[in-house]
Amino acid sequence: MKDLTGQDDFNLQKPPYDAVSQVVSTDLGRLHIRGPFDPEILSQYQLSGGLNCFRPSKRQHDSLIELAKQEDGLIFAAILANKIISYVTFQKPDFPWWIRRCFPRLLELGSMETDLSWRNIGLSKTLMDAIFINKDYNFFENFIIIAVHTVHSWDLKNTCLDPWSYRKIMLKMFKQYNFVPWETEDPEVREHPCNILLARVGANVNPEEIRHFSNCCLGLNSQNSKC
Repeated sequence: MKDLTGQDDFNLQKPPYDAVSQVVSTDLGRLHIRGPFDPEILSQYQLSGGLNCFRPSKRQHDSLIELAKQEDGLIFAAILANKIISYVTFQKPDFPWWIRRCFPRLLELGSMETDLSWRNIGLSKTLMDAIFINKDYNFFENFIIIAVHTVHSWDLKNTCLDPWSYRKIMLKMFKQYNFVPWETEDPEVREHPCNILLARVGANVNPEEIRHFSNCCLGLNSQNSKC
């Protein structure tokens, strides 16, 4: 079988900025769901202070702006007035196992966060619906998207959940968007029994690419590729 990691077209052809743009009514008021973001526009918004799971809010905002500048960085967000209160990012894989096994049709759902103060009104679902259940937006149908979930990245403290309960919630949520568990030899996933690799295979991905991805999961393909 052809080694897809040998292909030259790793540069992601981004969809147009604001290819997703919806206004939805919530208990908070009218939210604007938009993305992917132009980095200059992203810099004009504030990141809500409760978005600090990965790093302090100001530093996280700077990090998102830098990601939006990258050739492969895609950021979608839910906005209330001039504040981002929930976001999700996509990029070429950032985990060591997958950096070495990247191929053109592979993307990673890198991070996903909702302000702690507004986590009980379904913002993550609203955002994911706009990205994945949207007849006017089918960009991700051309890709296999992975989501690497590890215990150390979960907000167990604020949710008061044990790892197995958190894992169950993640599986249930991502299943709505056709993400399913994949067996993998990725040592980062295998280091804890709750860790999990989820993948969503887009409708336009061909069987050869799916087989290649499966082999990547098991470590059977070359480790000399790059994104």
